[in-house]
Amino acid sequence: MANVRQYNNLVTASEVITQSFTNQATDQALISNEIITIAELAHIKPYLGLDMYEELKTQNHNDTLTTANSDLLTHYLKPALCWYVRFEVMNEIQYNTTSAGLVVNTSDFSSPANVEQFNQMKNDTFRKAQVLLDDMIAYITHEDQTNDYPLYGKDGDYSTPNDGDLAKKMNGIIFY
Repeated sequence: MANVRQYNNLVTASEVITQSFTNQATDQALISNEIITIAELAHIKPYLGLDMYEELKTQNHNDTLTTANSDLLTHYLKPALCWYVRFEVMNEIQYNTTSAGLVVNTSDFSSPANVEQFNQMKNDTFRKAQVLLDDMIAYITHEDQTNDYPLYGKDGDYSTPNDGDLAKKMNGIIFY
């Protein structure tokens, strides 16, 4: 396994805000590199498999993306990843951990969503990310791309893409 954690993330905070946030004035500092890494590892790597994920990270870092990988990254992976990052960062934006404990962030001109509203928005954000990810997987596995992604699902380790026989988690609810 290569150390691809040393490479830049596949998306930037700016791209996340542009593609998945309503408020384009959202502070980029709220979206840390670690949150983006967590979204990559939790939501992208398991579907691509270790080898394909490492190939994309390495090619992206070295500016050597193949045409197929560039198209995949630009039109499929980045849009899905941006929504997954939004999903992962929502708690950090809504709440703040201080020496006094967990507090709700507020502003002078708005009031925070209640728990039900927040959970509804978080579920919808996850659904949107999943729709885009499913579209990406359909693109990768379509017969038109037969030879474009030879590393997809070929790594033989635990991160091999879902073969349809695994449980699926949807925000704490497990579906079989």
